[in-house]
Amino acid sequence: MKKRKDKYGKILKEGESLRSDGRYQYRYNTIDHKRKTVYARTLDALREKEREIQNNLYIGLCNTDQNITVDQMFMRCAANRQFLKPRSREVYEYSYNKHAKPVIGSRRIKDIKYSDMMIFFKYLFEEQKLGISGMRSVNHALTPVFRTAVRDNIIRTNPIDGVFAEIKKMYDLKENKRTAVSKEQLKALLSFISSSPKDSKYFNIFCTLIFTGMRVSEMCALMWEDIDFENNVIHINRSIAYTKNGKSNHIRLIQTPKTFSGIRTIPMFTGLRNILIEQKQLQENMSPVTCGEYAGFVFGNKNALPYTADQIERILRNIVKHYNKYETEQAENENRKPLLIDSCTPHQLRHSFCTILCENDVNVKIIQEVMGHASVSTSLNIYAEISENKKQKELSRIEENFIQLNPVSRHHNDTNLCRIYNKI
Repeated sequence: MKKRKDKYGKILKEGESLRSDGRYQYRYNTIDHKRKTVYARTLDALREKEREIQNNLYIGLCNTDQNITVDQMFMRCAANRQFLKPRSREVYEYSYNKHAKPVIGSRRIKDIKYSDMMIFFKYLFEEQKLGISGMRSVNHALTPVFRTAVRDNIIRTNPIDGVFAEIKKMYDLKENKRTAVSKEQLKALLSFISSSPKDSKYFNIFCTLIFTGMRVSEMCALMWEDIDFENNVIHINRSIAYTKNGKSNHIRLIQTPKTFSGIRTIPMFTGLRNILIEQKQLQENMSPVTCGEYAGFVFGNKNALPYTADQIERILRNIVKHYNKYETEQAENENRKPLLIDSCTPHQLRHSFCTILCENDVNVKIIQEVMGHASVSTSLNIYAEISENKKQKELSRIEENFIQLNPVSRHHNDTNLCRIYNKI
């Protein structure tokens, strides 16, 4: 077969040609049988592009997804993530639309490199003043986007891998450590709530949170049918999410717990049993708490609707504020140091319950089941933290037994000891 040549006498390969404007072009078919063309000023430059195309064709990259943008891939991922709870989806989409979309949304996936993502996260921290939790949310929103692009053979490597960890290291950012509220603080807080004319109506709610360790969304969804007074157990089967319905309206959505492990049974202590019996008696002369087709919620607001997690968190924040003000005044009058509570969220009450279980050496597997942790590692982390504290306390307690073993000063010459050594 006669070989084709350009006007300079250079031999052209199949698919190559010289255009009338002096540019070289190469035509090829993608794996989905689409006809594509690339151009270059020189034959050498064209063949460099050809080599990249052939490499990509070999691993299946040259297809119609080559020009897909970050926005388009995000929408594809969102459509495939049906397992997300509505509230989780809302947070996921908000983080992307607020922070990622305006900056990198229109860019092609294949054009984004690791260094680009480093610059992007530096921009979030330095210019947008986003904290570690905000950047973590953006990272969670973008990670599946690029991971899917890798799995779809659109890109070879994930440009976001390791970026968030590197940013935390670069700026020395520390994760906010969830701390438990001490038993002394819990006792003081409950005592304050029970005697407060304004806040005493919430006493049963916070006793339920403290003595069960359930998630606040699970407590809000607790129904009388879930409480087995005969066997002294509470069945956790559902939670409440306060999520968007359309552009602006929000609705209470009854759903399954956060994880499959969240469906569980919690033992009901005697004190809590009495509190819930009291709560049931209080509701006898009131309208039943309902939400859609669901009725018979244990706790409800003035509109006979179940509370939402955000409402309970706001209530607790205000109670702690009232408590700290009262405790400061009392401590000043009694000439003592006040027992203040720096921060307290419903999740910290859950963490406190887990801490008390750990301090009493409850089996880790039992803790996992009662808490509804998806992984035993979550329970183990708390257990390890408590064990370390207990170890320090135990060592301090027996320190007195070692005082008598303290060696004499190195500068003190014991006559008998010197004589013995001189004989050796």
